[in-house]
Amino acid sequence: MLKGRTGLTPNILCRIGLCLSLSDPSIPDPQHYDENGQEFNRYTLTGELDMLFIALMKERLLHDGLNPDNNLIPQFKAHLNRGAISLFDKVKYLGDIYELLPPTEAK
Repeated sequence: MLKGRTGLTPNILCRIGLCLSLSDPSIPDPQHYDENGQEFNRYTLTGELDMLFIALMKERLLHDGLNPDNNLIPQFKAHLNRGAISLFDKVKYLGDIYELLPPTEAK
């Protein structure tokens, strides 16, 4: 449905949702999200930015006091799910994604 609203592919929408979730200071609970839904292989999802997304996740896990070795995959999935749900609620058309960006200060 988001693809139809924005014209963006699901993998790009998931990347945006992941970043949106990472910006939320609360820790998502992996138990709140089911395992059903669209599946991606890792490269399709993260592409050439794979190392960046993994580094962002590890930084977030350390910030949250979680072990990156044990919690990377469950938290990655939880952030993806939370981000996708948040995007669905906030984005009705492509221009809404711009509104999600933090304001920039004039120099």
